[in-house]
Amino acid sequence: MKVKLNTKYNTIAFYTVAVFAVCMLLILLCFKFGVFVSAIRRILTAISPVIWGFVISYLMWPLVRKIELIMETRVLKKKKQERFRRSLSILVSSVVVFSAIIALIAMAVPQIIESITTLINNMPEYLNSLYNSVISFLEENPEINKQATDWFQEQFEDIETLVLDWITNLKPAIEKYLILLKDGLFSFLIGVKDFFLGYIVSVYLLFSKETFVRQFKKLSYAILPQKVYDTLMVKGTHANKIFSDFLVGKAVDSLIIGMLCFIILVIFQIPNAMLISFIVGITNMIPFFGPFIGAIPTALLVLLTSPQKTILFVIIIFVLQQFDGNILGPKILGNKLNLPTFWILFSIFFFGNLFGFFGMLAGVPVFAVIYTLVKEFVIERIRIRNLEMLRKTTDDRKDTETNNEAEDIEEAF
Repeated sequence: MKVKLNTKYNTIAFYTVAVFAVCMLLILLCFKFGVFVSAIRRILTAISPVIWGFVISYLMWPLVRKIELIMETRVLKKKKQERFRRSLSILVSSVVVFSAIIALIAMAVPQIIESITTLINNMPEYLNSLYNSVISFLEENPEINKQATDWFQEQFEDIETLVLDWITNLKPAIEKYLILLKDGLFSFLIGVKDFFLGYIVSVYLLFSKETFVRQFKKLSYAILPQKVYDTLMVKGTHANKIFSDFLVGKAVDSLIIGMLCFIILVIFQIPNAMLISFIVGITNMIPFFGPFIGAIPTALLVLLTSPQKTILFVIIIFVLQQFDGNILGPKILGNKLNLPTFWILFSIFFFGNLFGFFGMLAGVPVFAVIYTLVKEFVIERIRIRNLEMLRKTTDDRKDTETNNEAEDIEEAF
């Protein structure tokens, strides 16, 4: 006897099984979350060189493409020299990037280590100097009563005791971490190995970028509906442009600010110039909060080492931030994010709590991509809805109100 299958009931059965499977997966994630995270970590560890390769190739591609275009227009113009141009561009880019990294490490790291060591060793002297400076200020200003002086002396003794205890406990902690570093040397070497393997992977990715892109497009075209495929291509290109332009632009902007900070601090003979400039440059990569995150600890550092120059340092940082926010930043970055301030704060808090410093750095461009996609989806749905309403009515007043409503909603973004 032949059984006839009903398409309607087959569809219902399929969705029932799919919903049941999703529910079971969610239950497993809730009760076996540790096992799930452990499995994800093993997978990520296994493909770590490939992940490094994608990251390195993504960051190096703008430089590779720029050098390749220069060669194409000025030196190697023939079509058959295309593979040689790409190989030479990758080689030149690698030399430039690794030379810059080595030069930065050779110049900055020894001075930073020396500054930190000097700061730790001379902390009692710095605290005494700060104490004497404040006491001298209070003595030169009799309008400040004795109660304020007594309160400061009492608080300073507590602070000095706390800081000196911290410094005393820091050395054994450093020795402990050195032991852990020694024990974890194998893991460190594994990380270095993954990085260099990732660089090799990045070379293959850069050399055959167009081939991999074509393969991805073919796969997407084969398994996705035409409308979904077209949307993916357009939105993906737009998202990639937002993300890459922001990261490259912000890196250049922060590098310039760090160098300017170092030059100015050297001119005004403010101590620990390299360490302070490094902190200012790194934290400047974080949108909105970056300048404040970098200014507070560096100002405290100057207050400890050279109290009389603290106000000068604060003025220098303020001028640098104004220059970056009003002149340099807009010149380099433009308005690439087009993201309201509230959502910038939200993305920094959200991704920063999840992924730390790198979450604060990458969270803003990631959220800018999400925001742009949602904005375009909402605007498109509003326009479709307005067209449907226009077909159903001939009332000119209602048509005008509908168009005004759409314009108001678009302006809200």
